[in-house]
Amino acid sequence: MTANNVNHQAELDKFLTALEHHKIFQNKYFLYLAKNKWTPESYALFRANFFYRTELTVKGIAHVCARSAEVNDMDTLILFSYILGEETGMGNKAHCHEIFMENALNLFGAMEFDLAPLKVVDAKNSRYILPETLAYRERVTSLLSNSYQRMLGVAMALETHADHMLTAFREGFRLTRQNLDKEQYQNKVEIYFNAHVDNGVEERHAEDARQCVINNCLSQSDLNEIMFGANEMLKVQEQMWQAMYRKTVQLETQNEGEVYA
Repeated sequence: MTANNVNHQAELDKFLTALEHHKIFQNKYFLYLAKNKWTPESYALFRANFFYRTELTVKGIAHVCARSAEVNDMDTLILFSYILGEETGMGNKAHCHEIFMENALNLFGAMEFDLAPLKVVDAKNSRYILPETLAYRERVTSLLSNSYQRMLGVAMALETHADHMLTAFREGFRLTRQNLDKEQYQNKVEIYFNAHVDNGVEERHAEDARQCVINNCLSQSDLNEIMFGANEMLKVQEQMWQAMYRKTVQLETQNEGEVYA
């Protein structure tokens, strides 16, 4: 290994370590949900934007699979094909994580707030969709379609972020639950989060994505593209969470004003 290779590999190791402690994991929206219950409107806001954001995940993973096959990157193809299989229920549509998500969040919305169900594929038409969520979709799609290393940086950042995100949202559900009995809540709602978080699935996905990045970081140029993709993905995601926080506070402040009017 040349001196240049040693240098950029050391820089990559430093970047990957720092990524585990990125400031996005302490964003105001996550912190707010740990202490404040959703209202009907703030939950509808969360559900629509989370649906539309997360709908892109499987499409992104499928894109990584297609491109890794195209460039004969067998290791990445194998690892991300397995991730894709898990996300889509390993051939069982009923176990597809998107369906778990849709059923869990709709049941919670119905039982806690008397909200009508929302299809994941229809979330884009919701009046609650924020401009920052649209920007997230547009930016991440663009990043995934750029250089191969940039795409891998995005995928790694997405997988690294997922465990923190789902843990934070699970806390929001636990805090807000009032009408659902504990057994129904755990078996029909929290199971969506636990299937990702408690079983170490998202941690393994993140580790697999990091390994794919390491395998494809062979030059300083590769490193620059990886870091750019990861940083840009987290930047646009953080902007979305900050917008969610501001809108949530606005909705709940308006609700308080109406109560005391």
